[in-house]
Amino acid sequence: MRIVELGVGGMTCTSCSIRVEKALSDLPGVSATVNYATGEAIANVPTQISDEQLVKAVQATGYSAVLNGQANDQFGFAEFKIRFWSAAILTFPIMAISMFSQLQFSRWQLVVGLLALPVVSWAAWPLHRGALINARHRALTMDSLVSLGIFISYSWSIYLAASSDTSMHMANSGWRLLFTRDPQGTYFEVAASVTTLVLLGKMLELRARDRATSALTQLAALNPLTATVVNGLFHVVKPVEQVRVGETIFIPAGSQVPLDSIIKSGAGHIDAALITGESQPISVAAGEKIIGGTVLIDGSLFAQVVATGQDTVLAAISRLVHQAQAGKAQVTKLVDRISAIFVPIVLGLAALTFVVWLATSHTFAQSIATGISVLVIACPCALGLATPTAILVGTGRGAQLGILFRGPASLESSEKLSTIFLDKTGTLTSGGMLVSEWTSLIPDAQFWSLVGSLEINTTHPVAQGLLRKVENLDLSIIPATNVHTFAGRGVQGEVSGKPCSIGSLNWLGLPDGTLSDRANEFVQQELSVVVVYQDARAIGVIGLRDEVEPEVVSAVTQLKAMQIDPIIISGDSKHNVERVANSLGITQFHSEISPERKLELVRTAIGNNQLVAMVGDGVNDAAALAAAHLSIAMGDGTDVAASAADIVLLRSNMQAAVDAIRLSRATMRTIKTNLIWAFGYNVAAIPLAMLGLLNPMLAAGAMAFSSVFVVTNSLRLRRFSALA
Repeated sequence: MRIVELGVGGMTCTSCSIRVEKALSDLPGVSATVNYATGEAIANVPTQISDEQLVKAVQATGYSAVLNGQANDQFGFAEFKIRFWSAAILTFPIMAISMFSQLQFSRWQLVVGLLALPVVSWAAWPLHRGALINARHRALTMDSLVSLGIFISYSWSIYLAASSDTSMHMANSGWRLLFTRDPQGTYFEVAASVTTLVLLGKMLELRARDRATSALTQLAALNPLTATVVNGLFHVVKPVEQVRVGETIFIPAGSQVPLDSIIKSGAGHIDAALITGESQPISVAAGEKIIGGTVLIDGSLFAQVVATGQDTVLAAISRLVHQAQAGKAQVTKLVDRISAIFVPIVLGLAALTFVVWLATSHTFAQSIATGISVLVIACPCALGLATPTAILVGTGRGAQLGILFRGPASLESSEKLSTIFLDKTGTLTSGGMLVSEWTSLIPDAQFWSLVGSLEINTTHPVAQGLLRKVENLDLSIIPATNVHTFAGRGVQGEVSGKPCSIGSLNWLGLPDGTLSDRANEFVQQELSVVVVYQDARAIGVIGLRDEVEPEVVSAVTQLKAMQIDPIIISGDSKHNVERVANSLGITQFHSEISPERKLELVRTAIGNNQLVAMVGDGVNDAAALAAAHLSIAMGDGTDVAASAADIVLLRSNMQAAVDAIRLSRATMRTIKTNLIWAFGYNVAAIPLAMLGLLNPMLAAGAMAFSSVFVVTNSLRLRRFSALA
């Protein structure tokens, strides 16, 4: 299977997206989701299905499709803006003449009819076009309802105007037109005002949707266009597309980092706020990785390019945000099923309303007006926009804060979390382990040289702490051979031809003699203890300490306030884990456990009907992360593309995890508010229209307002702020 992304053009409502989704899913082995708000389809496709077959399947439904891009809609914001203002200018005199008897004259209906003609034909053409395309494919959408309402009201008015005598020129008078109809009145102002109001709603909706998708636009704008490549003694400016992995680039102060690179020489401070959400500048030096798109505040750097094009962190972030926004939440699928039958039901109700009114001694004109009101007010635009716009804005805001949601399911999972498992090192504590005490049976220089040889290519926090000690001693290191790393336990290899190992007491066991006493002392001091072996003989023990991150206390308090029970699971010693748990007010913790035991604890909690989240570094915690309902991976952005977590945090701190849950819940609250409004609006408005209490003009205005309300309510998520 492979994943194919398609831009779909021409969709005007949720019913359109459902039809495209069905057409794609009808292909053998294909499963697809189509998002109306983003105009995109994501399909899981077997290898025997070609890209051309996917495009043709979409085109067969009457819509356009392009691979890996945004399809150009024939009618975008600019087009709707022109048509709206043109319609509004013509609708004003139409409304004035129709509503005020002082402005009426002989045969005024025909003049108004001529003024309304370009409004209901040219200005309303996007609506008629959508209705005709769908009619050819035996489908009904929102455009079908509005187009039919406009056509019926205008056609019936032409008949009345052509058959009326000069005595009718006073028929439509007064503001009562908003609520009632004269039995002999024409409906030109209804056709024109409905067109104008629907175009206004479309224009505002498109503008709001553009704002909702601004996060991806901002990410794309971060991509630098050029890089200064070092070519011998010369610096050559090249487009980033021409830079290759392995080339050396020069980055002066105040410029963007062109591509993901590793610093060869130089030092400075990096502003990564726009990518990771990290508010404070980050100090960088030789050997450290820097992300393309970040800004070098001071200093200058020579760096070696390690990723280009779609392999960069920024590209991976864009893909994750894009996929999250294009995906569908479970609640969206329910709304889609409702929308699929909603339009036919509304047509039936409109026809029923017309028949009942006509059969109950009302005039033909009154019956038509009431039926038109039902058609116009019941358009399910707000229903289709309620969920995807909130997901668009929520995931986009998350990307700005360094919180990447892999899909809508991660938003839904966070809403009912009851338990969260927390890895200690690197999650609750800084992960910056520092050597506090050590004892060795061989000279210190020889001892630490051996430690450095084994750990030089290891990224575990304990290994990094040991290496910092080696660096401080300024020792020359020759990497060990035949190195094997054991997750959560330690590392083995050969140094100068001798088998050596470094690891936890649980893995290598407590050494004998003096080293045993020192190891116990370190444990009593609540240090993390590792033992070093050479030729199957213990030659030293080391005690390391890490500290609780300053913002973690506040983060844990927030978790408890959200009714989520925090549980620490760590491979560290009981004393260390207990010390951290007590400082945070956490009563449940598990220490000295293996990755397999972490997985078992997560599965046990799930078996007890708890909705479980797991927060970890994605290495020793990989199995537990995969098993949890919601997995949150701490990361510095370097492994975003490879991470399988539901949520990836580019800000590597516990507060970012809490912010992710807060944002998820805020997004779900917005979705619920939108759905309550959309359902409530239709449930309340349709009966009022059927009873004749809503004029078609009011119905069109209410329908437009409903869609704008839903999108505007979703845009409030852009103001969500992190507490870190």
